[in-house]
Amino acid sequence: MWTRVVWAPHFARFLRVVVIERLDRKGQVKAHVVLCSTDTTMPAQEIRALYSARFQLEFVFRDAKQFAGLTTCQLRSTTGLENHWNAACFALSLGRAEYLLERSARTGRPAGVVVFSYEDVKRRAFNRLFASRILANLGLSRRFVELEEHPSRPLDLGVKAA
Repeated sequence: MWTRVVWAPHFARFLRVVVIERLDRKGQVKAHVVLCSTDTTMPAQEIRALYSARFQLEFVFRDAKQFAGLTTCQLRSTTGLENHWNAACFALSLGRAEYLLERSARTGRPAGVVVFSYEDVKRRAFNRLFASRILANLGLSRRFVELEEHPSRPLDLGVKAA
């Protein structure tokens, strides 16, 4: 990784440019990632961290739109809209925290390295609800524990990162 402060005529100002080289297994340069910042005093590591955080935030909004009903709200009052946004983001955060804590406890890996997909969380929750309703209708609710502990993991049916 290297960095320079350069003049950008398009923006008519100085920019700090950070170039990150992606290497293949042999150590050869495979690709370059170019990051820019208008703050010329910011260190290169901080620019890289901010870009990483930016994409994490974009995933939060994408998941909120797809899975937490952020786009289906039809309120007109500011308070109602703020409450809806807060509830949607809180539900996402709670689901993510629950999943990461449960997975890290089960696998023994830190929560920061556990692969997370909110679509998988939603699929597992649906599978649990569907299985519990079927077993309840058949009078077999007590056997739900067997599904959770079964080696073939039937409650993970349809998830991408099982």
